[in-house]
Amino acid sequence: MTRYDRTMAKVSKKPFDTFRESRIKRTTSEGKVAITLKCNTSDTKVAEIFSLAQPDAIWLDMEHGSLDYTQAENQVNAAKIYDVDAILRVSRGSYSSYIRGLEIDCAGLVIPQIKNYEDAKFVRDSTKFPPIGHRGLDGGNNDGKYARLDIEEYLTKSNEERLVIYQIETPEAFDHIEAIAEMEGVDGLFFGPGDYSLALGVPGQMDHPEVSKVRKLVAELARKHNKIAATPGGPNIASEYIDMGYNLLNIGSDVIGLTNYAEELINTFDKINS
Repeated sequence: MTRYDRTMAKVSKKPFDTFRESRIKRTTSEGKVAITLKCNTSDTKVAEIFSLAQPDAIWLDMEHGSLDYTQAENQVNAAKIYDVDAILRVSRGSYSSYIRGLEIDCAGLVIPQIKNYEDAKFVRDSTKFPPIGHRGLDGGNNDGKYARLDIEEYLTKSNEERLVIYQIETPEAFDHIEAIAEMEGVDGLFFGPGDYSLALGVPGQMDHPEVSKVRKLVAELARKHNKIAATPGGPNIASEYIDMGYNLLNIGSDVIGLTNYAEELINTFDKINS
């Protein structure tokens, strides 16, 4: 039988009748830095290949691209086989746009384009069960083990172990950042340098002084309020971001890896064949 997370050893129930703990949360709770690999493709095999490499999570994306919930569910299931989380960047929309990602058992959500405190509060209320928020109850999906979980365990663990991370990527959100960081039910802040640079009128200048200032502040305020601080950060820049306080980094993606691999092969062959 596949042992897909450490919670199995802690209970006397049937092996899978327990709520799966977040690997990201386990890693960061130990004072370590968690890492993710981003799946721009919707292929289940890519999710499994990435999970075999043992990041803390794969990052799925519905804000951009063509991913649907069935494809995402398959990728989540592939990751869980190897005790790897899946976090989903959702499409902004209605209440259901948030909870469906949780119900297919994503270990976390990234909420893009947070505008202000009230916007963040609506997300918090949609994604956390009472007494923190107002999320509606349906334990009959993947995350509730299809109604096999004890209801109190399901409610408590969902609030504790399912991470909701708020993307700070506009100047408007910057004005509300501390109020968002200290809000109960906000599990982390994610600095999005690309959109922030775009909003400032310096697109792609990730090291622009104003971009760098906000990057540093997001990490400071997240850690001040005992929240996860997340951002993209490959191996060439990771040490600097870790020193700032970031403890969740996306370090690569499938499309970049495949692009570089294909270019290297073709360029090498062109030299041989010239």
